[in-house]
Amino acid sequence: MALGAALLLGGCGNGAQHAASPPPRLPSGVAARLASESDQVAARLAVNDGCGALAAARQLRSEAIAAVNAGRIPARFQESLTGAANDLPLRIHCAPRAAPATPAERDGDGADDRHDHGRHDHGHGHGHGHGDGQDQQ
Repeated sequence: MALGAALLLGGCGNGAQHAASPPPRLPSGVAARLASESDQVAARLAVNDGCGALAAARQLRSEAIAAVNAGRIPARFQESLTGAANDLPLRIHCAPRAAPATPAERDGDGADDRHDHGRHDHGHGHGHGHGDGQDQQ
């Protein structure tokens, strides 16, 4: 009887026979949302839309931080995820597109004609400053 008890106890507790715990996994909804945000960043960069890519990267960062804060990201992944999410917007350059050139800029004369309103007489002899409304000749 003592031998049977010794065999029974000997098989327990050495740890070699226990299955390894499965690796941590991201919840599928969180993984899908972060992957979609990441794809948006890549798509914007692919068409040279730096400002759109930056906005998408900021959204990705917000989603990643919210997921970490809500406890939906396993501890093992939190540091690398937040590090990458924080770094990504810093690596994207947003250069807004320049406004179309005005006609004066296209002509190259550099004159500012915006306040001309089509009047070219500049008041020579047309009653400006004379007080009586009469033209003096």
